[in-house]
Amino acid sequence: MSARTLFLHYLVTASRNLVKHKLYSFINIAGLSVGLACAIFIVLFLRDELSYDRWIPDSSNLYRLELTFHLTGRPPWPLATAPFPVLRAMQEEIPEVKATTHLLPEPMTVTVGNRQFFETVAVVDPSFFQVIRLPLVEGDPASVLAQPESIVLSQSVARKYFGDTDPLGKTVTVIGSGILCDRNDAACLTAAHPLTVTGVLRDLPANTQLSVDLVMPNSSQADGLPKGFREREWTSTNGVYNYVALAPGADPEAVLAKLKPILDRNVNPKEKLPENRGSGIEQFRLTPFLDVHLTSDNYGGMKPPGSWTTVHGFAIIALLIMVVACFNFMNLATARATLRAREISLRKTVGATRPQLIVQFLGEALLMALVSLVIALALVEVLLPLYDAFLNRPISFNYADWPFLLAIIVAAIVAGLFSGVYPALVLSSFRPAAVLKASTSTPTGSGLIRMALVVWQFSVSIGLGIAAIVVFSQIRFAHNMDLGFDRDGIVILRGITTLTPSASESLARALRTNPEIADAALSNAVPFDLFNVSNVPVQAPGMSQSFTAHLVNISPEFPSLYGMRLLAGRLLSTAHGEDVFSSYPFAGPVADAGRNVLINGEAARRFGYTAEEAVGKTIDLGSGHVKIAGVLGDAMIDGVRESVLPAVYADYPGANTLLSIRIHGGRVSDTLTYIDKAWASFAPGSAIQRYFLSDTFDDLFKADEKQGVMFALFVGIAILIACLGLFGVAVFTAERRTKEIGIRKVFGARTQDVVRLLLWQFSIPVLIANAIAWPIAYYYLRHWLESYAYRISLNPLYFLTAGGIALGIAWITILGHALRIARASPILALRYE
Repeated sequence: MSARTLFLHYLVTASRNLVKHKLYSFINIAGLSVGLACAIFIVLFLRDELSYDRWIPDSSNLYRLELTFHLTGRPPWPLATAPFPVLRAMQEEIPEVKATTHLLPEPMTVTVGNRQFFETVAVVDPSFFQVIRLPLVEGDPASVLAQPESIVLSQSVARKYFGDTDPLGKTVTVIGSGILCDRNDAACLTAAHPLTVTGVLRDLPANTQLSVDLVMPNSSQADGLPKGFREREWTSTNGVYNYVALAPGADPEAVLAKLKPILDRNVNPKEKLPENRGSGIEQFRLTPFLDVHLTSDNYGGMKPPGSWTTVHGFAIIALLIMVVACFNFMNLATARATLRAREISLRKTVGATRPQLIVQFLGEALLMALVSLVIALALVEVLLPLYDAFLNRPISFNYADWPFLLAIIVAAIVAGLFSGVYPALVLSSFRPAAVLKASTSTPTGSGLIRMALVVWQFSVSIGLGIAAIVVFSQIRFAHNMDLGFDRDGIVILRGITTLTPSASESLARALRTNPEIADAALSNAVPFDLFNVSNVPVQAPGMSQSFTAHLVNISPEFPSLYGMRLLAGRLLSTAHGEDVFSSYPFAGPVADAGRNVLINGEAARRFGYTAEEAVGKTIDLGSGHVKIAGVLGDAMIDGVRESVLPAVYADYPGANTLLSIRIHGGRVSDTLTYIDKAWASFAPGSAIQRYFLSDTFDDLFKADEKQGVMFALFVGIAILIACLGLFGVAVFTAERRTKEIGIRKVFGARTQDVVRLLLWQFSIPVLIANAIAWPIAYYYLRHWLESYAYRISLNPLYFLTAGGIALGIAWITILGHALRIARASPILALRYE
């Protein structure tokens, strides 16, 4: 028989088997197609995560320079940013540094005609487009930012401003944030700068770390970063991202080693102790540009970060789902071996060899896998728009992407061969004489192995189920925990840096006149936004070493507006002149020595005081000393991932950059309109920037919640696939035990006795799976939870819930079939005996 004829014969036989055994085919194809579809969705997500910035040319030797502060009395503080002067020194003194560029996102009001837009403008070095080669639709990378008063717009922003008109040569006017102006210099605060559009940037895809729509050179007068900061500020990053292009073959570690003596010369050069000099305080990293999204963007990147933990976790889930689906095929194929025993024996009798039978069975498995792949691709096509909307990013799936398509086909083929290899070996090992001599087909295939496969499937499903429960419980715990302040009903108003301190206070007073507004308070920081907070050394008398605390500037209304608890002493008040600083503490006159401040409970504990003992004590703050007027309860203004840090609250009106407004819950829309009108009357040249604090808090959990939903969905699918397999095995096992059940009923067994027998038989592998999954899940989840400062305990209820759900689903899966078998008349089973 020719190979072609043999192939056609195998294909016809396999097709007949698919059609003849509909339940078997449905279970296998449904499980494998759903498993393949899930794997494809996961791989699409992972491919998108791994593709960040890989489309940008010549970025293999590009790095982002990042800083970790080592401050006294607090854990290392990693940042995605770095001080401005470091790049200049690196380029001048380290030969391996080929090029550098800065990027500072600055909030600005952009005016086009009589329209105002609040935008984040990327303020960069003029050579930016030569170092990071973003695609320009119009303009030359070498000269597009050569003119100081120039600006580059993205395609979407150009359309928003000018419609379909060519934007080149057009003028836009910008007003900066004014954050670095003298707060009493109204001319600086409201200065408008006309900029000429010199280029158009192609809209950047979603898979980039950069959030860039408007690009302006830092040589422009509109840049708020003063020259002195760029040249001399070595200990403050001010949100500046720094990028370094190294020469091909350069070792990043060698470059960082050469940076250390530069730091020692420029940061605390007179300090005798190495840990107090530059390289002891500041530790730099060179993170490859292509790895930023998955490694260091969680330290303050421009976009929500990814993580290698997520990539590895979902890759493992995809693999486990596929293995669970493959084990279904193995289990069902060996369980129904008795149905094919005569066919196999007859084939061997007429001359079929074992290798030919193995090829036949592998071909059947392969056909089933390819049919499943077609269905899986159809599922992906139908569900992809929902998947895109859920992830809030465009996930592309293009059949023209032949490497990816080929990889999917190869994966399906491997899955088919992996599924079929064990059944093929078992089925092809039948001995014709033993089978044909018997009046019925001899049961073959190891029941123990089938049991082990079911145990493995449910171990995976239960372990993933426990993980899903713990992840959601941790997210819910963090979302609902007591933060030490009330976050609801608070509107945050940005941009008050364009107002003088007296104008800011007048605006706050004007807002308080509205009966729908409970209060308004000024500050330089609000919960979850500590960008402008300083970190200063503080020390109590008798302490051998200082520790570092947040220095937060607030107006007296701030604690009561946020509902912060007063543990001891009193709040700050305008009625006490010694409560107000005349300059930024302690960067100005010595006359501010002895002023009153508030501290939080953590700071009191670090000083060695109770809240009551701390009141009235004098402490060293920076270069001066202050008196503690009151102690506030600990507030998680940093968020819930980190432990509460020591904090000092002072009232210096000139440092306030934000306005918090607590509104009543009634007429929210009207109140917001009133706030907008009040802002326009005080700052007609600047667009309003406001948001609800509760929205910011919810945003902290969005990425975790989305990944948790994906995780739970795929876990549910893994359990579904395992149950499909369990159902198939239960059907074939029950059929094989029909006579046994008939005899039991003849001897008096009731229906419930038979059902209990069958349920117990299939409960054993689920219970064994629990015993395997629980300790493994406990080990990994305990380590995962340790990354959270505030976390749940691993309650046994989580494990019992996951195990109980798995057992319940297993019972539901087989209960209907068990009842049908148990209720059948024993005559039907024994009529041929």
